[in-house]
Amino acid sequence: MEGGGSEKQLLYLLQKLDRSRFSLSLYLFYASGSLLSEVPDDVPITAYWTDNQPPRWNWPGRIHRHQIRHLANTLAEQKIDVVYDRLFHMTMVTGPATKRARVRRVSTIVSPPEFDVVRSEKRWLRWKKESLRRSYLNADALLAVGSGTADSASEFYGIPRDRFQVASSPVDVERIDRDSSLAWEGMPLRSDRKQIVAIGRLSDEKGHRFLIQAVAQYQREASSDSAPPVDLHLVGDGVLRRELQSLAESLGLGDSVFFHGHLSNPFSLLKRCDLMVLPSLYEGMPNVLLEAMLCRVPILATNTEQGAGELLRKHPLGSLVAKGNTSEMANAIRHRFQHPSDWLERLDTARTYVFNNHSMEKWISQMSLIFEKVCSH
Repeated sequence: MEGGGSEKQLLYLLQKLDRSRFSLSLYLFYASGSLLSEVPDDVPITAYWTDNQPPRWNWPGRIHRHQIRHLANTLAEQKIDVVYDRLFHMTMVTGPATKRARVRRVSTIVSPPEFDVVRSEKRWLRWKKESLRRSYLNADALLAVGSGTADSASEFYGIPRDRFQVASSPVDVERIDRDSSLAWEGMPLRSDRKQIVAIGRLSDEKGHRFLIQAVAQYQREASSDSAPPVDLHLVGDGVLRRELQSLAESLGLGDSVFFHGHLSNPFSLLKRCDLMVLPSLYEGMPNVLLEAMLCRVPILATNTEQGAGELLRKHPLGSLVAKGNTSEMANAIRHRFQHPSDWLERLDTARTYVFNNHSMEKWISQMSLIFEKVCSH
C-alpha cells in the first residue's frame, strides 16, 4: 500500500463504500506501505507474505501457483462474493484464483500495457501476456481509467473494445482542499525563486531525468533573458533516487533540486508552487494531474498517448510538450514565467472540470453499481 495512484484509489474504496451495502476485506502480497495505516479498522487484512515464507527450493512458477492457491482458499474461507483488482501483477493471481474459487471479479487496467507490461516484465513476457489476457477476458466486469488506456489494452491483448467500461479516476476534493490549506512544514520556500514541483514514483517511465535536464537548461539561459531562477521539488521515492540526485549534482543543481521522498501531505507544498510538471513517458490517468488542477496550480505535461496527453488534448487546461524533449520543456517553463497570464487564466476552468468529471461521489456511486450488478448475475 505505497502512495501511488492505484493504491490511493483502492484506499478510497475501503474508506468510502457504504457499509450497509458492502462488507470489505483487503488482500495484499505485502502488508506494508505508507497508506496501510489509513485502512479503516473494520477492514480485515490478509497478506500472502505474512502467512508464508519463501520456499527453500524455488523454481519458475512455484510461488505464483502457491499465491493462487492461497488467495483461492482465502476467498472460500471469507465467503467473498466479488474481488476487485487494479494492478496487473495482482491480476495474474486473482484471475486464476477467482476462477478456482468460483468468485466473481471486477478488474481495472490502469496503464497502457504496451508500455507498462512490456517495460516491467522482461522475463516470460509471452506467457505473462497470455496469462493476463485470459484473466481480463474472464473478468465479470473489465474497467479502464480512460478511453486511451482501454484502446491500448484492447489492441495489446486482443480483447474486444466493447468489453471495457471507463471508470475515470476520482479526486478527494474535501481532503485535498483541507490538506492544501495547512501550513507547509518542510524547508522554507525561497521567495526570490519560482517553485516547480513534480510528484510521482522515481522510476524510468516518470521521466524525471528529462525534467532535471530541462531545469538545468532553463537555469543556464535564464540570465540572458531575465527569466527568474527556479527551485525544483521532487516528491516521491523510487529506485532512481540516487541516480537522479547524482544527475542534479553533475548539472550544478545541487542547491536547487530538492528530493522530499514520500510526503503524507504533498498538497500543502503543491498549493504553494508556481508550476506542476508531469514529465512522464507514458501514463494511464495520473491523479496528480487532477490534484494540481484542483489546487489551481498551472500544469506542464508531456504529450503522452494516454493520461495527461489524452486529457489535455481534449481539454486544453494545461500545456503539453513532446515526451523526452528537454529543450521544449525548458522553453515552456520560461514561457510560464514570462507570460504568466496565459497560464493563470485557465486555473478556474481546470478546477471546475475536476468538480464536474472526477468527483469522489460520482466514482463511488459508479463502482458501487458495478459491484452490485456483478454480484447479482
